[in-house]
Amino acid sequence: MQDRPPASAYTAAVGMTLAFALSFVATKTALKGFEPLLIALLRFTLAGAILWVAWRLRPVREPVTRRELGRLALIGFVSLTVYFSFENSGIARTSASQAAILIATIPIFVAVIGAFQPAERPTGRQWAGILLSFAGIVALVIAAGSSGGGSLTGNLLVLAASVSGAVYSILARRLLVSRSALFVTAYQNLFGALFMAPLALVEALVVGVRRPTAQAAGGVLFLTLVCSILAYLLLNYAFRFLPASRVSVFINLTPVVAVASAYVLLGERLTLAQGAAAVVVVAGVWVTNSGRRGGAAKSGGAGEPELRSPSAG
Repeated sequence: MQDRPPASAYTAAVGMTLAFALSFVATKTALKGFEPLLIALLRFTLAGAILWVAWRLRPVREPVTRRELGRLALIGFVSLTVYFSFENSGIARTSASQAAILIATIPIFVAVIGAFQPAERPTGRQWAGILLSFAGIVALVIAAGSSGGGSLTGNLLVLAASVSGAVYSILARRLLVSRSALFVTAYQNLFGALFMAPLALVEALVVGVRRPTAQAAGGVLFLTLVCSILAYLLLNYAFRFLPASRVSVFINLTPVVAVASAYVLLGERLTLAQGAAAVVVVAGVWVTNSGRRGGAAKSGGAGEPELRSPSAG
């Protein structure tokens, strides 16, 4: 770790924040021509294929064992298939702004799950942040359906995505091995697509397949190239020079940037009650993150599981 991180590291962190924040707007755009699960299938397939080819073209190839494939399959299923089934279906029924705020609560659920593990029990400060954030979540869910464009069903589906993202974060600690980010992300996307395929097929049989618009296709390409590939490359580059605690500050800004981008690009508005609830949620997440133990907060690198979760889109 250098004493003075290069400016490019901060530039990468800012770019990553913008990419993750715009994923909610891009998903809303893609939903104008594709069904939720089909969007996820196309995104995972394209991203997985591109990343797998890039990995295979590397001069030094990493051998893959059956045991690792099993681990990667489980990671891909939880982190992509389950997570994005909930998230995309939720975004289809609520506003991008509220979805971004609720997805930002993944660290809250990670801390709650950790309460059942002696080595991961939250501190008093973290419990305060958890309670504060949950109060904001309840207020935001109750406020759904008002002029802010949200719905109770959509918000609950997005909240379910947050829970699955937290489960992935816990699993990642136990399952991820010392592998390159390119290797893990490629197989993660391919397995995510494999498990999503039958779900997307059922969706197509039940609700049909719409004729996609150019705008919707552009949304899918943006999600694939910018959110699934570029954002994670920028994230891993930032991790080379910045501690995880500093990178998490940029990640925590994602819902704020997402709300602003939804306002500018989609014309979404939060009501006064929703805005107040959003502030409470984000404040609770910040208190919880800033209350981590020193080791967890200071450890850096691309292997930091909580920050490599798909929470940001």
